[in-house]
Amino acid sequence: MGINLYRKLFHITSGLIIYALSYKLPFFILGLILVFLWIGLSFFEVFRLFFYKALPLKSLWVPLLKKEEFTRLNDAWYFLAGLILSWAILDLRSFQVIVLILTIADPSASIAGNLIGRKKLKNNKTLEGTLAFFITSLLITYFHTGFFCFSMLLFCLFLSLTEFFTKRDNFWIPVAGSLYLKLLSFI
Repeated sequence: MGINLYRKLFHITSGLIIYALSYKLPFFILGLILVFLWIGLSFFEVFRLFFYKALPLKSLWVPLLKKEEFTRLNDAWYFLAGLILSWAILDLRSFQVIVLILTIADPSASIAGNLIGRKKLKNNKTLEGTLAFFITSLLITYFHTGFFCFSMLLFCLFLSLTEFFTKRDNFWIPVAGSLYLKLLSFI
């Protein structure tokens, strides 16, 4: 499993745009934009799955797909679905933390796992990638909140385990993180 830098760059750029918009737009409007993007992506996915040959500009979007995504929904669909649920569950500040973790910590786990990962654990995930996710999410949470507490450590551990044990982590990281923050908020 090699690193698809084009895919990682798209993941990071998309997330950072959503994060930046969270500072510029009213929270409700941001949610509506996420919903409309998800609806548009859903239509695209239907056409991609059933009318592949008819779609133009394949050189732009085909490199974003993993091999197994040619026959199922792509991770971007789950990314947006997870963020929409987070938006519905959380307040703005907590939502921003979740967006940054999904945007930066998730790709850092993948990159670290591919570059330095030696200890394969489960689902082609490595101990090194999981540790990279944990450290990155801890740093993001600390720098976004400006303080450290035990609940923050548990939050990052919980998200690291979510990333490690789930196949659709682009969906489960924001959903699990949002439920944690809603129930045990430290932000």
